[in-house]
Amino acid sequence: MTQVAAGDARRHDIAFSLLGEMRADLGESPLWCAQEQCVWWVDIEGCRVLRTRLPGGETTAWSTPEMAGFVVLTAPGKPAVGMQSGIFLLDTATGGLERIVTLDAPGMRFNDATVDAAGRLWAGTMAIDVGSAPGALYRIGADRSAHEVIVGPLTINGLAADQTRARLYVSDCHPSVQTVWRFHCDPATGALSGRTTFARFHDLAGRPDGAALDADGNYWIAAVGGGCLHVFSPQGMLLATHETPFDLPTKPAFCGANLDTVLVTSKRDAASGGHLAIGQASDERKCAGHPAHHWNIA
Repeated sequence: MTQVAAGDARRHDIAFSLLGEMRADLGESPLWCAQEQCVWWVDIEGCRVLRTRLPGGETTAWSTPEMAGFVVLTAPGKPAVGMQSGIFLLDTATGGLERIVTLDAPGMRFNDATVDAAGRLWAGTMAIDVGSAPGALYRIGADRSAHEVIVGPLTINGLAADQTRARLYVSDCHPSVQTVWRFHCDPATGALSGRTTFARFHDLAGRPDGAALDADGNYWIAAVGGGCLHVFSPQGMLLATHETPFDLPTKPAFCGANLDTVLVTSKRDAASGGHLAIGQASDERKCAGHPAHHWNIA
């Protein structure tokens, strides 16, 4: 059972507002780019890569031929997009896509991803027909070779790499699982060991979707279907729950000059969702994130 901090963990410290007019079918994978003062994200079901400027919310969209599960930035400067048949570099000037990693797994697609401090990409897959086949987690380094390191989760999500504690977090948001695990991650090699249950969501609002770490190592995770973000300490204690302006939040990120602004993507439903939401914590609950690492590829 998930531990809860003394007192009521539910708080209302973040006053979220909607950012811009863009509405995705399934918004995911928000990523702050300080150089361009923008947020990169994807619309998985709408087959689009999106770039939203701050503070105004102006959005540019690039269509993709397949569902786009994630976007990360690369050391060469181009965004990399995980789709159904592999990972592609996006040329923002032309909209062209260059495949650099092939996913030879019919019926699967890339879903969540993160980049660790060593510049390694961690990317998970899931079945397009959700739950019909197990997904896998891949570690992909500078040589672009994909190493399968975990097989079994149905819907890999919640990926976050903690350099300070040499950890990698992984969740499975499938309704039958709803669990977050942590692994020891060797900083030099990326080898995983010591799988430990970090949090179970069966007694919490929502299911564990995308996640981000703040500067204190706290794990912020979107509770899809619960209309909130849960915040866990590095020890797995539930510290706070922040309500979002939609029922289906999908992933948080930290953005802005001081990385102290919280941004959340969401899934569209009949009533709401599909928007980006942005807000800041109250003074007594100030928080900040880490700069996003770039995938170090040749």
